[in-house]
Amino acid sequence: MQLHRLGVLAVVALLPSCARRVQATENRAPGVFESEIVIGMTAAMSGNASVLGTETYRGARAWIEDVNAKGGVNGRQIKLVVRDDAYDPPRTVANVQSLLVDDGVFALFGFVGTPTSVKAVPLLERARVPGVGFFTGAEVLRNPQREWAFHVRDSYYAEAETATAYFVDRLHLSRIAVLYQEDPFGQAVLSGIQLALQRRSRSPAATASFARGSTALEGARDKLMASKPEVVAMVGTYGPLARFVKIAGGGGHTWFQTVSFVGSEAFADELIRTQHVNPETYDHVLVTQVVPSPVSDEYSGLSEFRSLLAKSFPTDRPNYVALEGFVDARVLTGALERAGRTLDRDSFARALEGMKNLDVGIGRNVSYAPNNHVALAGVYLSRLGTDGIFRTFTP
Repeated sequence: MQLHRLGVLAVVALLPSCARRVQATENRAPGVFESEIVIGMTAAMSGNASVLGTETYRGARAWIEDVNAKGGVNGRQIKLVVRDDAYDPPRTVANVQSLLVDDGVFALFGFVGTPTSVKAVPLLERARVPGVGFFTGAEVLRNPQREWAFHVRDSYYAEAETATAYFVDRLHLSRIAVLYQEDPFGQAVLSGIQLALQRRSRSPAATASFARGSTALEGARDKLMASKPEVVAMVGTYGPLARFVKIAGGGGHTWFQTVSFVGSEAFADELIRTQHVNPETYDHVLVTQVVPSPVSDEYSGLSEFRSLLAKSFPTDRPNYVALEGFVDARVLTGALERAGRTLDRDSFARALEGMKNLDVGIGRNVSYAPNNHVALAGVYLSRLGTDGIFRTFTP
Protein backbone atom coordinates (compact mmCIF):
# COMPACT_ATOMS: atom_id res chain seq x y z
CA MET A 1 0.00 0.00 0.00
CA GLN A 2 2.82 2.37 0.87
CA LEU A 3 4.59 1.57 -2.42
CA HIS A 4 1.37 2.19 -4.33
CA ARG A 5 0.95 5.60 -2.68
CA LEU A 6 4.52 6.57 -3.51
CA GLY A 7 4.04 5.44 -7.08
CA VAL A 8 0.94 7.62 -7.48
CA LEU A 9 2.75 10.63 -6.07
CA ALA A 10 5.65 10.07 -8.44
CA VAL A 11 3.33 9.97 -11.44
CA VAL A 12 1.54 13.14 -10.34
CA ALA A 13 4.85 14.95 -9.90
CA LEU A 14 5.85 14.06 -13.46
CA LEU A 15 2.63 15.20 -15.13
CA PRO A 16 3.18 18.19 -17.49
CA SER A 17 0.84 20.46 -15.50
CA CYS A 18 1.80 23.58 -13.57
CA ALA A 19 3.36 23.23 -10.12
CA ARG A 20 0.22 24.57 -8.45
CA ARG A 21 -1.69 21.33 -9.20
CA VAL A 22 0.84 19.26 -7.24
CA GLN A 23 -0.28 21.07 -4.08
CA ALA A 24 -3.94 20.10 -4.48
CA THR A 25 -3.98 17.94 -1.32
CA GLU A 26 -2.84 20.84 0.88
CA ASN A 27 -5.18 23.24 2.58
CA ARG A 28 -4.93 25.97 -0.06
CA ALA A 29 -7.78 28.13 1.22
CA PRO A 30 -6.80 29.77 4.51
CA GLY A 31 -8.62 33.04 5.00
CA VAL A 32 -11.69 31.78 3.11
CA PHE A 33 -14.83 31.40 5.21
CA GLU A 34 -18.49 30.87 4.51
CA SER A 35 -19.21 34.61 4.35
CA GLU A 36 -15.77 36.26 4.25
CA ILE A 37 -12.42 36.35 2.43
CA VAL A 38 -9.49 37.83 4.36
CA ILE A 39 -6.91 39.73 2.29
CA GLY A 40 -3.67 41.10 3.77
CA MET A 41 -1.90 44.34 2.94
CA THR A 42 1.40 45.79 4.14
CA ALA A 43 2.28 49.31 3.05
CA ALA A 44 3.76 52.61 4.20
CA MET A 45 1.06 54.07 6.42
CA SER A 46 3.63 56.21 8.23
CA GLY A 47 7.07 57.62 7.46
CA ASN A 48 8.40 59.47 4.43
CA ALA A 49 6.24 57.55 1.95
CA SER A 50 3.08 57.48 4.06
CA VAL A 51 0.92 59.29 1.51
CA LEU A 52 1.60 56.49 -0.99
CA GLY A 53 0.51 53.69 1.34
CA THR A 54 -2.42 55.62 2.75
CA GLU A 55 -3.81 56.60 -0.64
CA THR A 56 -3.28 53.15 -2.16
CA TYR A 57 -5.30 51.75 0.75
CA ARG A 58 -8.04 54.37 0.49
CA GLY A 59 -8.50 53.87 -3.23
CA ALA A 60 -8.70 50.11 -2.78
CA ARG A 61 -11.04 50.40 0.18
CA ALA A 62 -13.40 52.70 -1.75
CA TRP A 63 -13.91 49.93 -4.34
CA ILE A 64 -14.06 47.08 -1.80
CA GLU A 65 -16.65 48.86 0.35
CA ASP A 66 -18.87 49.28 -2.70
CA VAL A 67 -18.45 45.60 -3.63
CA ASN A 68 -19.30 44.55 -0.07
CA ALA A 69 -22.34 46.82 0.01
CA LYS A 70 -23.62 45.05 -3.12
CA GLY A 71 -23.29 41.59 -1.59
CA GLY A 72 -19.56 40.92 -1.86
CA VAL A 73 -17.90 38.43 -4.21
CA ASN A 74 -19.81 35.20 -4.76
CA GLY A 75 -21.65 35.83 -1.49
CA ARG A 76 -18.55 36.61 0.56
CA GLN A 77 -17.49 39.94 2.05
CA ILE A 78 -13.90 41.13 1.50
CA LYS A 79 -12.01 41.89 4.70
CA LEU A 80 -8.79 43.87 4.22
CA VAL A 81 -6.26 43.55 7.06
CA VAL A 82 -3.66 46.33 6.87
CA ARG A 83 -0.26 46.58 8.55
CA ASP A 84 2.14 49.53 8.45
CA ASP A 85 5.69 48.87 7.23
CA ALA A 86 6.72 52.55 7.00
CA TYR A 87 8.50 51.81 3.68
CA ASP A 88 11.05 49.78 5.67
CA PRO A 89 11.94 46.38 4.15
CA PRO A 90 12.56 44.50 7.45
CA ARG A 91 9.13 45.59 8.69
CA THR A 92 7.62 44.41 5.42
CA VAL A 93 9.09 40.96 5.98
CA ALA A 94 7.75 40.85 9.55
CA ASN A 95 4.33 42.04 8.39
CA VAL A 96 4.05 39.43 5.63
CA GLN A 97 4.96 36.68 8.07
CA SER A 98 2.45 37.95 10.62
CA LEU A 99 -0.33 38.32 8.03
CA LEU A 100 0.21 34.75 6.86
CA VAL A 101 0.70 33.12 10.27
CA ASP A 102 -1.24 35.24 12.76
CA ASP A 103 -4.03 36.57 10.52
CA GLY A 104 -4.22 33.60 8.17
CA VAL A 105 -4.92 35.73 5.12
CA PHE A 106 -5.91 34.17 1.82
CA ALA A 107 -3.78 36.44 -0.41
CA LEU A 108 -1.72 39.62 -0.20
CA PHE A 109 -2.44 42.89 -1.95
CA GLY A 110 -1.24 46.45 -2.43
CA PHE A 111 2.50 46.40 -1.76
CA VAL A 112 4.09 49.88 -1.95
CA GLY A 113 7.67 50.34 -3.08
CA THR A 114 10.54 48.47 -4.70
CA PRO A 115 12.80 47.79 -1.66
CA THR A 116 9.82 46.46 0.30
CA SER A 117 8.41 44.37 -2.56
CA VAL A 118 11.84 42.89 -3.32
CA LYS A 119 11.84 41.42 0.19
CA ALA A 120 8.18 40.38 0.13
CA VAL A 121 7.97 38.50 -3.17
CA PRO A 122 10.37 35.66 -2.20
CA LEU A 123 8.17 35.04 0.86
CA LEU A 124 5.10 34.78 -1.36
CA GLU A 125 6.91 32.39 -3.67
CA ARG A 126 8.05 30.12 -0.84
CA ALA A 127 4.61 30.10 0.81
CA ARG A 128 2.85 29.80 -2.58
CA VAL A 129 0.58 32.74 -1.80
CA PRO A 130 -0.75 35.07 -4.52
CA GLY A 131 0.24 38.73 -4.37
CA VAL A 132 -1.76 41.22 -6.45
CA GLY A 133 -0.98 44.88 -7.14
CA PHE A 134 2.52 46.25 -6.58
CA PHE A 135 3.01 50.03 -6.48
CA THR A 136 6.37 49.68 -8.21
CA GLY A 137 7.50 49.17 -11.79
CA ALA A 138 10.89 47.61 -11.01
CA GLU A 139 12.13 45.14 -13.59
CA VAL A 140 13.70 42.91 -10.92
CA LEU A 141 10.18 41.96 -9.81
CA ARG A 142 9.01 41.18 -13.35
CA ASN A 143 11.92 39.56 -15.10
CA PRO A 144 12.15 36.67 -14.58
CA GLN A 145 8.44 36.29 -13.99
CA ARG A 146 7.45 35.27 -10.45
CA GLU A 147 4.80 32.57 -10.29
CA TRP A 148 2.78 34.13 -7.47
CA ALA A 149 3.26 37.87 -8.16
CA PHE A 150 0.68 39.63 -10.34
CA HIS A 151 1.38 43.22 -11.42
CA VAL A 152 -1.22 45.65 -12.73
CA ARG A 153 0.78 48.75 -13.70
CA ASP A 154 3.36 49.22 -16.45
CA SER A 155 7.10 49.18 -15.68
CA TYR A 156 9.67 51.83 -14.79
CA TYR A 157 11.44 50.92 -18.01
CA ALA A 158 8.30 52.00 -19.88
CA GLU A 159 8.10 55.23 -17.87
CA ALA A 160 11.79 55.98 -18.56
CA GLU A 161 11.32 55.32 -22.27
CA THR A 162 8.27 57.61 -22.47
CA ALA A 163 10.01 60.49 -20.68
CA THR A 164 13.22 60.08 -22.68
CA ALA A 165 11.29 59.99 -25.95
CA TYR A 166 9.59 63.24 -25.01
CA PHE A 167 12.75 65.10 -24.05
CA VAL A 168 15.14 63.73 -26.68
CA ASP A 169 12.94 62.87 -29.66
CA ARG A 170 10.31 65.56 -29.26
CA LEU A 171 12.10 68.50 -27.59
CA HIS A 172 15.58 67.64 -28.95
CA LEU A 173 17.26 67.98 -25.56
CA SER A 174 20.46 66.01 -25.05
CA ARG A 175 21.92 66.75 -21.60
CA ILE A 176 19.99 64.60 -19.13
CA ALA A 177 21.35 64.20 -15.59
CA VAL A 178 20.00 61.70 -13.07
CA LEU A 179 19.38 62.05 -9.32
CA TYR A 180 18.45 58.72 -7.77
CA GLN A 181 17.68 57.20 -4.39
CA GLU A 182 20.42 54.71 -3.48
CA ASP A 183 18.38 51.52 -3.18
CA PRO A 184 16.66 48.97 -5.48
CA PHE A 185 14.03 51.56 -6.49
CA GLY A 186 16.59 54.14 -7.55
CA GLN A 187 18.73 51.56 -9.30
CA ALA A 188 15.70 50.21 -11.19
CA VAL A 189 14.74 53.57 -12.65
CA LEU A 190 18.36 54.60 -13.27
CA SER A 191 18.79 51.43 -15.32
CA GLY A 192 15.67 52.25 -17.33
CA ILE A 193 16.92 55.76 -18.07
CA GLN A 194 20.35 54.49 -19.11
CA LEU A 195 18.79 51.95 -21.47
CA ALA A 196 16.47 54.55 -23.00
CA LEU A 197 19.41 56.88 -23.58
CA GLN A 198 21.57 54.07 -24.99
CA ARG A 199 18.92 53.37 -27.59
CA ARG A 200 19.54 56.94 -28.73
CA SER A 201 23.34 56.65 -28.56
CA ARG A 202 23.48 58.82 -25.46
CA SER A 203 24.39 58.50 -21.79
CA PRO A 204 23.56 60.59 -18.70
CA ALA A 205 25.33 63.95 -18.47
CA ALA A 206 25.93 63.19 -14.78
CA THR A 207 24.53 60.99 -12.00
CA ALA A 208 24.30 61.47 -8.23
CA SER A 209 22.65 59.42 -5.50
CA PHE A 210 21.23 60.07 -2.04
CA ALA A 211 20.17 57.87 0.88
CA ARG A 212 16.51 56.87 1.10
CA GLY A 213 14.63 59.52 3.10
CA SER A 214 17.54 61.95 3.25
CA THR A 215 17.11 65.61 2.32
CA ALA A 216 20.85 66.37 2.40
CA LEU A 217 21.05 67.03 -1.33
CA GLU A 218 23.46 69.92 -1.68
CA GLY A 219 26.36 67.72 -2.79
CA ALA A 220 24.21 65.99 -5.38
CA ARG A 221 22.89 69.38 -6.52
CA ASP A 222 26.40 70.75 -7.03
CA LYS A 223 27.54 67.69 -8.98
CA LEU A 224 24.51 67.52 -11.26
CA MET A 225 24.11 71.21 -11.98
CA ALA A 226 27.83 71.50 -12.82
CA SER A 227 27.07 69.34 -15.86
CA LYS A 228 24.69 72.06 -17.11
CA PRO A 229 21.77 69.66 -17.60
CA GLU A 230 18.74 70.53 -19.68
CA VAL A 231 16.80 67.83 -17.81
CA VAL A 232 17.23 66.32 -14.36
CA ALA A 233 15.51 62.94 -14.14
CA MET A 234 14.82 62.29 -10.45
CA VAL A 235 14.09 59.08 -8.57
CA GLY A 236 12.89 59.13 -4.96
CA THR A 237 10.03 60.07 -2.66
CA TYR A 238 8.17 63.37 -2.83
CA GLY A 239 9.93 65.22 0.03
CA PRO A 240 13.57 64.95 -1.09
CA LEU A 241 12.70 65.50 -4.77
CA ALA A 242 10.71 68.66 -4.05
CA ARG A 243 13.61 70.02 -2.03
CA PHE A 244 16.00 69.23 -4.87
CA VAL A 245 13.87 71.21 -7.34
CA LYS A 246 13.94 74.13 -4.90
CA ILE A 247 17.69 74.19 -4.30
CA ALA A 248 18.57 73.43 -7.93
CA GLY A 249 16.76 76.53 -9.18
CA GLY A 250 16.48 76.43 -12.93
CA GLY A 251 14.20 79.42 -13.31
CA GLY A 252 11.95 77.66 -15.82
CA HIS A 253 14.86 76.64 -18.06
CA THR A 254 15.79 73.26 -16.54
CA TRP A 255 13.26 70.44 -16.76
CA PHE A 256 12.65 68.18 -13.73
CA GLN A 257 11.06 64.78 -14.26
CA THR A 258 10.22 61.80 -12.09
CA VAL A 259 8.17 58.61 -12.20
CA SER A 260 4.71 57.74 -10.91
CA PHE A 261 5.89 56.36 -7.56
CA VAL A 262 6.48 59.92 -6.34
CA GLY A 263 2.77 60.46 -5.66
CA SER A 264 1.90 63.52 -7.74
CA GLU A 265 -0.43 65.23 -5.27
CA ALA A 266 2.01 64.89 -2.38
CA PHE A 267 4.81 66.05 -4.68
CA ALA A 268 2.80 69.12 -5.73
CA ASP A 269 2.06 69.99 -2.10
CA GLU A 270 5.73 69.72 -1.21
CA LEU A 271 6.78 71.85 -4.19
CA ILE A 272 4.22 74.60 -3.63
CA ARG A 273 3.37 74.70 0.08
CA THR A 274 6.56 73.42 1.70
CA GLN A 275 9.38 74.43 -0.65
CA HIS A 276 7.64 77.46 -2.23
CA VAL A 277 9.17 76.68 -5.60
CA ASN A 278 9.17 79.54 -8.13
CA PRO A 279 5.90 79.28 -10.16
CA GLU A 280 7.96 79.79 -13.32
CA THR A 281 9.25 76.25 -12.74
CA TYR A 282 5.82 74.58 -12.59
CA ASP A 283 5.34 73.74 -16.25
CA HIS A 284 8.88 72.34 -16.36
CA VAL A 285 8.08 69.69 -13.74
CA LEU A 286 6.88 66.44 -15.32
CA VAL A 287 5.69 63.15 -13.84
CA THR A 288 5.09 60.01 -15.87
CA GLN A 289 1.86 58.25 -14.86
CA VAL A 290 0.57 54.69 -15.29
CA VAL A 291 -3.12 55.60 -14.91
CA PRO A 292 -5.01 58.47 -16.56
CA SER A 293 -5.73 61.74 -14.77
CA PRO A 294 -8.08 61.14 -11.82
CA VAL A 295 -9.82 64.48 -12.51
CA SER A 296 -10.54 63.62 -16.15
CA ASP A 297 -14.00 62.77 -17.49
CA GLU A 298 -12.58 60.81 -20.40
CA TYR A 299 -13.56 57.37 -19.07
CA SER A 300 -16.55 56.15 -17.07
CA GLY A 301 -14.43 54.51 -14.41
CA LEU A 302 -12.87 57.84 -13.43
CA SER A 303 -16.16 59.41 -12.38
CA GLU A 304 -17.05 56.17 -10.57
CA PHE A 305 -13.70 56.34 -8.77
CA ARG A 306 -14.31 59.94 -7.67
CA SER A 307 -17.82 59.14 -6.49
CA LEU A 308 -16.82 56.10 -4.43
CA LEU A 309 -13.73 57.82 -2.99
CA ALA A 310 -15.88 60.76 -1.88
CA LYS A 311 -18.34 58.34 -0.28
CA SER A 312 -15.68 56.46 1.69
CA PHE A 313 -13.30 59.38 2.33
CA PRO A 314 -15.20 62.68 1.93
CA THR A 315 -12.18 64.92 2.61
CA ASP A 316 -9.85 63.16 0.17
CA ARG A 317 -8.90 64.75 -3.13
CA PRO A 318 -8.96 62.44 -6.15
CA ASN A 319 -5.35 61.48 -6.86
CA TYR A 320 -3.26 59.17 -9.05
CA VAL A 321 -2.16 56.90 -6.19
CA ALA A 322 -5.69 56.28 -4.91
CA LEU A 323 -6.85 55.67 -8.49
CA GLU A 324 -4.16 53.02 -8.91
CA GLY A 325 -5.23 51.35 -5.66
CA PHE A 326 -8.83 51.47 -6.91
CA VAL A 327 -7.88 49.79 -10.20
CA ASP A 328 -5.79 47.16 -8.40
CA ALA A 329 -8.76 46.34 -6.15
CA ARG A 330 -11.00 45.93 -9.21
CA VAL A 331 -8.52 43.39 -10.55
CA LEU A 332 -8.45 41.59 -7.18
CA THR A 333 -12.24 41.25 -6.94
CA GLY A 334 -12.53 40.45 -10.65
CA ALA A 335 -10.23 37.46 -10.21
CA LEU A 336 -11.99 36.34 -7.02
CA GLU A 337 -15.30 36.40 -8.87
CA ARG A 338 -13.89 34.37 -11.76
CA ALA A 339 -12.41 31.80 -9.38
CA GLY A 340 -15.91 30.97 -8.20
CA ARG A 341 -17.42 29.91 -4.92
CA THR A 342 -15.09 26.90 -4.52
CA LEU A 343 -12.08 29.08 -3.90
CA ASP A 344 -8.48 28.24 -3.09
CA ARG A 345 -5.15 29.90 -3.86
CA ASP A 346 -4.54 27.77 -6.93
CA SER A 347 -7.94 28.45 -8.49
CA PHE A 348 -7.48 32.16 -7.75
CA ALA A 349 -4.06 32.22 -9.47
CA ARG A 350 -5.50 30.36 -12.46
CA ALA A 351 -8.37 32.85 -12.61
CA LEU A 352 -5.83 35.68 -12.78
CA GLU A 353 -3.82 33.97 -15.50
CA GLY A 354 -7.02 33.37 -17.47
CA MET A 355 -8.28 36.94 -17.12
CA LYS A 356 -8.87 38.55 -20.51
CA ASN A 357 -10.05 42.11 -21.21
CA LEU A 358 -11.45 42.96 -17.79
CA ASP A 359 -12.88 46.48 -18.13
CA VAL A 360 -11.65 48.56 -15.18
CA GLY A 361 -13.00 51.82 -16.58
CA ILE A 362 -9.78 53.59 -17.60
CA GLY A 363 -9.77 52.98 -21.35
CA ARG A 364 -7.42 50.00 -21.20
CA ASN A 365 -8.56 46.51 -20.26
CA VAL A 366 -6.78 44.09 -17.95
CA SER A 367 -5.40 40.84 -19.35
CA TYR A 368 -3.01 38.25 -17.94
CA ALA A 369 -1.67 34.94 -19.24
CA PRO A 370 0.40 32.09 -17.78
CA ASN A 371 3.49 33.70 -19.31
CA ASN A 372 2.43 37.30 -18.62
CA HIS A 373 1.84 38.57 -15.08
CA VAL A 374 1.68 42.27 -16.06
CA ALA A 375 -1.85 43.41 -16.81
CA LEU A 376 -1.60 46.91 -18.29
CA ALA A 377 0.67 48.67 -20.76
CA GLY A 378 0.70 52.41 -21.28
CA VAL A 379 2.30 55.52 -19.79
CA TYR A 380 0.97 59.09 -19.62
CA LEU A 381 2.84 62.39 -19.33
CA SER A 382 1.66 64.94 -16.77
CA ARG A 383 2.93 68.38 -15.79
CA LEU A 384 2.31 70.72 -12.90
CA GLY A 385 -0.22 73.46 -13.54
CA THR A 386 -0.59 76.84 -11.86
CA ASP A 387 -3.47 75.37 -9.84
CA GLY A 388 -1.10 72.86 -8.24
CA ILE A 389 -2.49 69.83 -10.11
CA PHE A 390 -0.53 67.44 -12.31
CA ARG A 391 -2.63 66.97 -15.45
CA THR A 392 -1.89 64.59 -18.28
CA PHE A 393 -1.19 66.03 -21.71
CA THR A 394 -0.51 64.79 -25.22
CA PRO A 395 2.77 66.10 -26.68
